[in-house]
Amino acid sequence: MTQLSTRQADRLITALRHGQTLDTTVAELGLDLSAVWNRARTDTRLAIVLAGRDPDGPEEAARTSRADFLRLLALGVAPSRAELIVGVSSTSGWRRDPAFAEACDAVSSAAAPYSTTRQMRLTPQRVARFLEELSKPRTTVLAAAAAVGVTPPAVYQRRRRDPEFAKAMDQARDAARKAWSA
Repeated sequence: MTQLSTRQADRLITALRHGQTLDTTVAELGLDLSAVWNRARTDTRLAIVLAGRDPDGPEEAARTSRADFLRLLALGVAPSRAELIVGVSSTSGWRRDPAFAEACDAVSSAAAPYSTTRQMRLTPQRVARFLEELSKPRTTVLAAAAAVGVTPPAVYQRRRRDPEFAKAMDQARDAARKAWSA
């Protein structure tokens, strides 16, 4: 089976966005339909246009992020880690959508037997890197945690049980604020 090049995929997407039919476009471009299906597994824009929607529409970014989040859950990634990977905050409001929350729960339940999630620990090296990241202007706990490969819940859990760590976090945040206002 031949593979679609990026240029071929882009030409196919453009033609489909302009209303041409899949069969006609595939024939005109001399493509193999099985190569189109194969490429659509990893090419989000192609999958979206094959679903009959505009992949460049503003609503597609949110839909794609949600789909990526569900895919990660299906792979056994913990929700907090999936949020870091997709780049959304746990306060994004996704879970307030009952249908999406139900989908997340169903996917997580289905993946549970295969899940081997191992929590990344806040080692002394990670703590040092986390505090260094947090002391940079305009850096959130989410961003600093992601930079060192831990989840925000792990950071806040450590903060609650370790007064020295809480104090160091406060100092890092103060340093970031001072650097920002300077």
